[in-house]
Amino acid sequence: MKVLLIDDHNMIRESLVLALKKECPDFDFLQASTGDEAKEILVKNDDCKMIVLDLQVGKENGLFILSELRVVRPEIKTLVCSAFSEPLTVENAISAKVQGYITKTSDLSEIALAVKMVASGKEYFCTEALNVMKANVNASKIASGLLDSPDRTTRLFANYKKLSPKEKECFGLLAQGFSVSEIAQKLGKSIKTVENQRTAVYEKMEIHGMGDLVEGARILGYY
Repeated sequence: MKVLLIDDHNMIRESLVLALKKECPDFDFLQASTGDEAKEILVKNDDCKMIVLDLQVGKENGLFILSELRVVRPEIKTLVCSAFSEPLTVENAISAKVQGYITKTSDLSEIALAVKMVASGKEYFCTEALNVMKANVNASKIASGLLDSPDRTTRLFANYKKLSPKEKECFGLLAQGFSVSEIAQKLGKSIKTVENQRTAVYEKMEIHGMGDLVEGARILGYY
């Protein structure tokens, strides 16, 4: 089976291919360093049914590359292999209906297992991804304390899921350093409305000031 690895870091990509060839001798690994190159390879290889995709390929968003590749090969199996494991990053990948998610810090044996599982039509998600999936399903229970959270990050993400769309927008702008008055002007709202949204963000996310908010945004993967 042909598997296409898409990563702009040549040394990392080539090293991973060499290692995977030993772990997965029945697979033929192809390589691409850009979205356009990946698309060209898929067009030329009808029997390539799976990709291993980084989420940041140079200046390209990996999930955008995936959407382009699905035009060429709608049924393509996708395993994300990324340096990022922040909840919002993982959630975006899961929302894109990938079949697996693994981090680059995982052991080679686990990466190889993930490749084999996804290639066989199954799914494989690392612990960080499973925690995000658990938080998605049980956000209200985790946030209210009815279900134990395995770590602070998962609980923070569960609390974030309680925010309304407008509160999430407020959270993001506050995390970027905008003041309440600047947010009000930017969104065309009154200062009082933004102050109320900020209060809701603090209460729902169990944070106690801008320091906590900025740290929470970093943990979640806002930047």
